[in-house]
Amino acid sequence: MKQTITVNYRNYDDSAEIDLPNTCPHCGEIMKPHFLYGDSTENANDSSKMIGILLQCTHEKCLNYFAERYYYGSESNFKFRRLPNSYTPPIKIDLPENIEKISSGFIEIYSQSTKAETEKLDQIAGVGYRKSLEFLIKDYAIRKHPNETENIKSKMLGPVISEYLTDFPKLQNLAKAATWIGNDETHYVRRHTDKDIRDMKAFIRSASQFIAADYDADVAEEFINE
Repeated sequence: MKQTITVNYRNYDDSAEIDLPNTCPHCGEIMKPHFLYGDSTENANDSSKMIGILLQCTHEKCLNYFAERYYYGSESNFKFRRLPNSYTPPIKIDLPENIEKISSGFIEIYSQSTKAETEKLDQIAGVGYRKSLEFLIKDYAIRKHPNETENIKSKMLGPVISEYLTDFPKLQNLAKAATWIGNDETHYVRRHTDKDIRDMKAFIRSASQFIAADYDADVAEEFINE
């Protein structure tokens, strides 16, 4: 719905015709929001500019406040175009930087699982962490044994851990422990009630550090042998 509002620009106040949202981001109800305030850090006569507005839901069971952003310029045919808002902060993951060179799939799945956990979706986050572990271990095993690629892909994770991580018993233990907890996340009844998703994440992070260190050691060996 179009509405003319007043915006407090850096140099002077001016009017702007904008298309207000008709759905509240808090309650999801269709409504006509109440305009409260408009502001910009740019000048009213700039050829391109951003404005922010504060609105209030008018649904009687909500009445929450929310902010919206609009852009004006050549890319929007010199009309105020509403910009998408996302209040989700960037997800920070505590993993070795070079682990992506071994398994980009692991990073992607682990990051999505962390986002799910951050949004309190703990019932599915554990399943995601378990999947990320499988990608990490299998990609690492494939890197160490490229001639066994198809065999590694087709095997269950347990046998891969037992057969292809024999050079690092401690890594084997970390991967096995994380797998056991991860399997609990997918089953109706938990077998290891004294461990939870926090323990699994700790084991996965430690396993990734082992693998990252081994990668660095290989790079160092190549450098020395050149």
